[in-house]
Amino acid sequence: MPVTPAHAAHLDVFGFVVLPGLFDAAPLSAELDRALREGFADPSYMNHGPAGNAFRYLPMMCEHTPVSVALAVRLARVAGELLAAPVLPGRAKGTEYRGATRWHRDSELAVRSVGFACYLEPLDAGSGALRVLPGSHRPAYAAAIAGYLERASEPPGLAVPTTPGDAIVFDERLYHASSGGALRRQWRVDFVADDGDDGALRTYFAGQYAPGWDGGYDVDRFPSHGASWRAIDPRWTRRLEQLGVRARADAEESFVRARRAASRP
Repeated sequence: MPVTPAHAAHLDVFGFVVLPGLFDAAPLSAELDRALREGFADPSYMNHGPAGNAFRYLPMMCEHTPVSVALAVRLARVAGELLAAPVLPGRAKGTEYRGATRWHRDSELAVRSVGFACYLEPLDAGSGALRVLPGSHRPAYAAAIAGYLERASEPPGLAVPTTPGDAIVFDERLYHASSGGALRRQWRVDFVADDGDDGALRTYFAGQYAPGWDGGYDVDRFPSHGASWRAIDPRWTRRLEQLGVRARADAEESFVRARRAASRP
């Protein structure tokens, strides 16, 4: 579907916009399920995040996940139109979530960034649909909202129902959560506006690659910023290397290899 000025305006005012029927969900769903089977030796493996949910994820940005890569490339154009700027990609990844997610936001930074969240089950208010606080991405409201969320046991929020093939595009500073539901699968890719502030961009990407993090997946089969991803777009590759993103991804994966080698008998 074409991106219109109305989509960009909705994103700017409310912090999110839904693009219905954006892609064919069946191939992506099958690819995500296969990647999870191949990427985790323990099918019951789960991480537990600060937002209270249980999850497992792996990058889907290599030659083993061509459907994901093609969709990420396509959505880069959409992100560029919505942000009216050249963009750089974060990770494209597939995630399984279990349980509710507390109110939080994905970025506290001034840089402009958006996430594309694509759920692969039909979700509504009772089954784990994304909930948002419209307008909460605006800096003028952020401190007041943070204080309110500390006091409110169940703050009001807008549930965003979706069916497979829909994409929710949201400003990463938007407060969001989920409640209800059990297992749900999400494919996601993030983009940040390449507005020329390299210091801010380095800070943004540093938050995506935490030293000492092991997500439990096979980092050799499903790398971040591997050779096939770097071959997609020379501008992306050049800028991400200038910003140290590839080095951070390589360091995270080297830590995982060393940690697992040390644990072998």
